Amino acid sequence: MGDLPVDGRAGTSRLMAELGQAVERIRPELSRMGEDAAKCFSAYTRDDGWHSVDGLQWHLETWVAHMDEEPEAEQALGVVRDAHEQLLKAMAEGIVDALEAAGWQVPSTLHQTHVYPDVVETMGGRVAYFLIDAMRYEMGVELARQIEGATDLTVSAAVSALPSITPVGMAALLPGASASFDLLDAKGRLGAQIEDRVMPGLNERLKFLKAKVPGVADMTLGKLLGKLLGKKPSQLAKDIAKAPLVVVRPQEIDFVGEMDGDLLARQVMDTTMGNLARAVKKLAAAGVEDFVITADHGHQFSVRKEDDMKTDNPGGDRLELHRRCWIGHGGSTPAGTVRVSGAELGYHTDLDFIFPTGLEVFKAGGGLAFHHGGFSLQELAIPVVSLRMASGKSAALPGIGVRIEDCPVAVTNRTFGLKLVAQADLLATEPLTVRVLLMAGSDKVGRAGMAVGRDFDRAKGSRTLPLGATTSVGMMLNNDACKTLRVVVLDAGTDGVLAQSDELAVILGI
Repeated sequence: MGDLPVDGRAGTSRLMAELGQAVERIRPELSRMGEDAAKCFSAYTRDDGWHSVDGLQWHLETWVAHMDEEPEAEQALGVVRDAHEQLLKAMAEGIVDALEAAGWQVPSTLHQTHVYPDVVETMGGRVAYFLIDAMRYEMGVELARQIEGATDLTVSAAVSALPSITPVGMAALLPGASASFDLLDAKGRLGAQIEDRVMPGLNERLKFLKAKVPGVADMTLGKLLGKLLGKKPSQLAKDIAKAPLVVVRPQEIDFVGEMDGDLLARQVMDTTMGNLARAVKKLAAAGVEDFVITADHGHQFSVRKEDDMKTDNPGGDRLELHRRCWIGHGGSTPAGTVRVSGAELGYHTDLDFIFPTGLEVFKAGGGLAFHHGGFSLQELAIPVVSLRMASGKSAALPGIGVRIEDCPVAVTNRTFGLKLVAQADLLATEPLTVRVLLMAGSDKVGRAGMAVGRDFDRAKGSRTLPLGATTSVGMMLNNDACKTLRVVVLDAGTDGVLAQSDELAVILGI
């Protein structure tokens, strides 16, 4: 007998229940942490840690954002959202108290400035070094689950350099930062300094990196996917053959979060993880075996956007103002904020830094949904994913096939269901694990977002199919700009195509 049908409202109810249960599990543990920064950080980043609630909230809001109809349990959804926000507020206030007690450090924890010498340089061979803008810890955990075929895979956490903004975090990930890292006023801009080089922006950071690592290959994720992935592996291998280090700079999460901070941002964040996993596989096919994936900082992503989130600006002699951090001299320390000197953060500077202690933001430019720069665990805890990949590409398993049933003739909703039947020859006895994607040409525009049963891995979007049985899967369209798409079923272990539908017209209502 097959699974029960999966629809948008049922999926919402299931995800709401999972998030509510996680909030209730974490709340009492949070109250027992006390003022121990290392203990709080470890509780957030351990395998079953507090970061899991962020992943559940991400999946819930992504699912809701793709529904064409309003959830029936709208009041219950509001209750779950409020409970999650209150938990985030308690986490933020707790880590500020703990950091202050620890002298604004997280003892016995990998610092961002040590990622390059302690992780990248110890890989042994040529490394693809992914420097992702604004990837939170739970997103790194999910990305690691999506990379099939990895060996020596580890996911650890590092604490971001403060303030948790791009000019600071990206510089902290460069070679040399572990021995010499400072912040200063660089002619009216905040600049990071390593050795004698001051780097207020991307151009200065790239020049420094190329001086430290001659021959480094540098590219954005868009360039890698848009140009290099269209080439044969041999051509890509030739392009990067002499590079001792391949740096990939995905900027999509932070860019769209700052620009939109709503539905589009959730769509891009959801598809970026899959694109990153594709980039790893393509670089592996081109001969790169060692990978380190990390971020400059995390972020807060709020559903609520009311004006009571805003707090007064300190005024004074301001160098820079971000949603979650004021940098400068003098000024006031508004209620609900904390002032920390540059010396207390470990810098040789007379600059002061003022941060909100909860979830509030300063009255600065930008939206109220997506923000970073502050002290919360979601902003401070960055993933450090290291792994090895064998070069080359595996073929699909012989004698295995999948039949797609009940596929719509046109896509009229952003969420829709279908059924899969795994078929095999007489020699096959083991269940088949597959990933189900929505593809428009060569672009991934959606994925499986919901299925009934414990054998659905939401992070990978994979589902184990018992041979001969019918399995229901809920699909989620992430990019509704496409005019047509097709359903593609891949073997989760080899990426071999097991089945695909005809082209389906995309006809969405307003």
